[in-house]
Amino acid sequence: MSGQWLPGVVLFDFDGTLADSEPVITASFVHAMGTEGFAVTAAQVRDVFGPPLQTMAQMLAGELAPERYERIRIAYFADFNRRLYTIQPLPGATELLDALDARGIPFAMVTNKTEASAAAQLAAMGWERRFATVVGADSVREPKPAAEPALLALGRLGIAVERAAFVGDQEPDMLCATAAEIPVVIGLAHARAAETLVATGATYVAKTLHEVEAVLLRGDSICA
Repeated sequence: MSGQWLPGVVLFDFDGTLADSEPVITASFVHAMGTEGFAVTAAQVRDVFGPPLQTMAQMLAGELAPERYERIRIAYFADFNRRLYTIQPLPGATELLDALDARGIPFAMVTNKTEASAAAQLAAMGWERRFATVVGADSVREPKPAAEPALLALGRLGIAVERAAFVGDQEPDMLCATAAEIPVVIGLAHARAAETLVATGATYVAKTLHEVEAVLLRGDSICA
């Protein structure tokens, strides 16, 4: 990447990318699956992070009758909402968003949470007015890893795909950005190995959000 290039917009995943929410998600999901007799471990839950909640449940328990999944969903959100206010930004997240604001670069959220769940978490973090738009799993017909969520966010903002960057930490983030033909795809290598992120589409890999800021705003090459 040339040091002269600056993104016209940055699309962010939420959980595990900007918010340190994955421990809460894991605990709540283990609890919810247990209410239906599925004894899953935290490690098993972490292995299926990324897709929407229903897909995660099916990956762990196979096909579920709609009423059974609905009970899991209700148990999950009841537990998650009790823990919601413990979630904090990941180190460097606030500084990164502030730096983008200072450059006049808009940013959007593209998440596999529902819009309502994302809004509740943003409000709990005091970020409810920070993002130019929020696209959730229920905003589209096909959530991440499909291209539709990223393209919807760009369409709402009227910004061409070639001016976009995408930042995420899971395979569905990389695949979504690649399918949308976004040119700069930054993978945060903490939940997934750098090799996995590159294999699914990352053009850069960073270990911290400070490194992400360097790639976006100074053109530093962490790992191409």
